[in-house]
Amino acid sequence: MPVMILLQRFFQICLFKAGPADLPSSHWFLKLVCLIYFGIGAVVSHIDHDWLTSLAASLSDTLLLLAVCGLLLYLRRLHGRFLQTATAMAGTGAIMGLVGLPIFWLYRQVEAQGQLTSLVLLMVLVLMFWSLFITAHIFRHALEIRPGMAAIATVAYTILSVVVVGLTISGMATGPESIG
Repeated sequence: MPVMILLQRFFQICLFKAGPADLPSSHWFLKLVCLIYFGIGAVVSHIDHDWLTSLAASLSDTLLLLAVCGLLLYLRRLHGRFLQTATAMAGTGAIMGLVGLPIFWLYRQVEAQGQLTSLVLLMVLVLMFWSLFITAHIFRHALEIRPGMAAIATVAYTILSVVVVGLTISGMATGPESIG
């Protein structure tokens, strides 16, 4: 498939007009999209952290995305959907990261400026909920579950992701000298 059609498919998933089954099932494509997702995640994380911490956080997030997709599909006995589901999750996550990058950067610039901070926080909230709805949409289609179960899976995945990435960041912040 041409690149523009693939990008269009990711945007269609973000707008709930397509599902993971509309993406190609390709190991090569999954690896490329995961690399892009990892890179964008590291850049977004770098707004608040040093590069080493940002790379570690993005790596743990990317690996968790793959593990959760694999586990959920395994539990539903839908192993054959892994490539498309993980590609959809990483691709839409990369798009949301790109959309969020200027918003998160702007937030850091206006943190103490009252009303402007409220507007930027509203944009962050909209982006966060949109991202949650996209994840639920992907889970619903890939796992063949009802919207309520997709919402539960999305919330559980999000909490797990926040914990794992948070532990990665705190582990990087404290350094190896504090372990032991």
